[in-house]
Amino acid sequence: MLATHLDAERRYSVIRKEALAAATEILQNSGKKSIKLSEIDSKALNAFRFWEKSRTRIKNWDWVEGYNIFRFRYPKRFEMSLWEANNLIGLSMGRPTYHGAALRLDVVEASPLDLGERSSIFDSVLVAYGIYARLINAKQIRIMNPVNKKVISYYEKYSYKYVSNGDYLYREIL
Repeated sequence: MLATHLDAERRYSVIRKEALAAATEILQNSGKKSIKLSEIDSKALNAFRFWEKSRTRIKNWDWVEGYNIFRFRYPKRFEMSLWEANNLIGLSMGRPTYHGAALRLDVVEASPLDLGERSSIFDSVLVAYGIYARLINAKQIRIMNPVNKKVISYYEKYSYKYVSNGDYLYREIL
């Protein structure tokens, strides 16, 4: 790893942790007391292994290998694991666009396991991505390659607009 890559990894790790801590505080103060957001680590990847056996997963994204490749290639990435009452309920990762004008949400997945009553993870994801985007001076959040029209419609409820020729949705950061 080049020194500049390692330096970027260190600098953006600080920003990621700051965004996740701020988002956790906002969520807990808004009534989601048992929510905790953190970077993806070995504990999260081990918890993910239980998801692999579920037949209800929409996409079979390999979080272990996919995350390790993504982590190495993109030091400016945003990553998060979402925990509720010590259960992994979601994972997400994205990265800034090439010029940094937007923050991409490349992959997001909610736990396919029946954990009883739980919060919608997308609200929590939006809070965290919004904070990270502001910290890196991005002007948009883009949700890349939505899996189907039902998912596109779901994101449009959050005021995201679909761009068919780029296969992403976007929303300006307020």
